[in-house]
Amino acid sequence: MSTQRTITGNLAADVEVVKAGSISITKFRVIENTGEYRAGRYLEHVDPTTHFVEAKFELGENAAATLHKGDAVIVVGREHTNSWGPEGAKTFGRVIDADYIGADLSRAVAQIRRNSKPDQE
Repeated sequence: MSTQRTITGNLAADVEVVKAGSISITKFRVIENTGEYRAGRYLEHVDPTTHFVEAKFELGENAAATLHKGDAVIVVGREHTNSWGPEGAKTFGRVIDADYIGADLSRAVAQIRRNSKPDQE
């Protein structure tokens, strides 16, 4: 079972689009500054948290056409564990399958342009 997560942060690098069979998957990393409350004070963690994000179909296409390294984003999606690499040396990490991706307007300005519908082209 996967858990829904909402994260905010900045893109660590430009997005990458990879083919998986007949679909394209847009992949990117979000760096999030995190912290915790101790004795009533918020203490920021020394090292930020890195989230791996994947988006498919129209969401992935729009993310690839829009996002660039350093952009402030909000991502909502389902989190799961994934592995990659050769047998015996596999790396495991948490991946968020994005349901929604948007610009974090508390830290950036965005210009919205609607997608045209296929019957309008």
